[in-house]
Amino acid sequence: MKNVTDNMNDQFKQVMDMQSRTLEPMRAFATVAADAVEQIARKNYAVIGDVMEFSTKQVQLPVSSENIIDVTSAQTAEAKAFVELMNSRAAEYSELAQQFSAKAKEASESVSASFK
Repeated sequence: MKNVTDNMNDQFKQVMDMQSRTLEPMRAFATVAADAVEQIARKNYAVIGDVMEFSTKQVQLPVSSENIIDVTSAQTAEAKAFVELMNSRAAEYSELAQQFSAKAKEASESVSASFK
């Protein structure tokens, strides 16, 4: 009976070793994915803050003055600043996409090299 148990243990160890060797290269992709999720979530959080800030200002501006021209000018200036900020945020997202593309390519090359 001991021989059968030893044989099963050896087979189980071989399967676990094979799985480990097969899955180990995929850690590079998991690292890139985890980093991407974190950074994108942080960017999204910042954008939501920007939208809340802009919205709050837009709601408060009409009651900040009785002069409609001053209010309209302030709203226009805030809207312009917000558009510029969103353009900046879009550039940040684009930069992140380029970084992650490079990291994914690096991970892919690393995985390919490990199978050669």
